[in-house]
Amino acid sequence: MDSYDGTIDLDEHIENIEVVLTYRSIRGAEKCMLFVTTLRRGAMTWFKNLRRNSIDSWDDLFHEFTAHFSASRTQPKIVASLEVIVQGKSEPLRDYIERFNQEVVQVRGADVSMKRYLIAKGLREGTDVKKVFHLDRPRALNEFLVIAKMYIRYEKELYADNLNKTFVK
Repeated sequence: MDSYDGTIDLDEHIENIEVVLTYRSIRGAEKCMLFVTTLRRGAMTWFKNLRRNSIDSWDDLFHEFTAHFSASRTQPKIVASLEVIVQGKSEPLRDYIERFNQEVVQVRGADVSMKRYLIAKGLREGTDVKKVFHLDRPRALNEFLVIAKMYIRYEKELYADNLNKTFVK
């Protein structure tokens, strides 16, 4: 089980703990004791400072824990946050797609067509892949990614050719 020090998202920590403990059919006082073993630094200090015998159940511990560490909750990213992700002036297509994907997995509620639209919208103007996207209009995100993969391969080949020309001179 992961440890919690009070600085990372508490909901993610609790969710992970709940999955592990439920999988192992652990409930009640055992659940509380095992949860406490995941606490480190500031979180352990918080636990040690709880009033003696103030926790009677997992619900009590859960309530006290979430109330105390609510400021460390990660605010969910929204679809609008994806609109600011654009391909940089000299950024390779692969790097842009990887950066977009790192963000998109953190957004809840974005449907696939919206993701496809936003990743294409963020492509650098004037690129061949942007032109193809506007001409072919792939309906699904994976269709777009298949096209992008071809262009990524093409960019690699161009880069290798340019390196070869540099070294041959």
